[in-house]
Amino acid sequence: MKSHQDVAQAELDRLVDGQLRAEHDGDIEAIVASMADAVVHDLVGSLHNPVQGQDAVRRRYHDLLAATVHERDVPLRRLYGTDFVFDEHVWSGRLTGRAFDLDGHGRWISHRVLWLLEVRDGRIVRETVWNDLAAIRRQLQ
Repeated sequence: MKSHQDVAQAELDRLVDGQLRAEHDGDIEAIVASMADAVVHDLVGSLHNPVQGQDAVRRRYHDLLAATVHERDVPLRRLYGTDFVFDEHVWSGRLTGRAFDLDGHGRWISHRVLWLLEVRDGRIVRETVWNDLAAIRRQLQ
């Protein structure tokens, strides 16, 4: 029999995996669907930070997905709490436009991402993302 902790962890895994799949597929509506109406999205290092609400998050993802081709994620680890999941993975793909205040010119990049999702009632209420900007810059030099 599964414990309450196992069930909660499985729910968080479904949420994170669904977000990663939606990002990979460029499905903005699927990304936003799992978020609370007043979600806070904090892209660490961004000049326009944080943004709040589904419409603001939708615009942010529209810009990010227009500038990238998400090819794959390699999971490194996940840590769980009662109302959060901390995910670490390696993101690989092409930076086709301008993102992270950098122009990619279609070049392939791979970098570590730290991703904290705070969850309440099964919906993301805050998403904080740290991209390894130093690694991205090194690859684009």
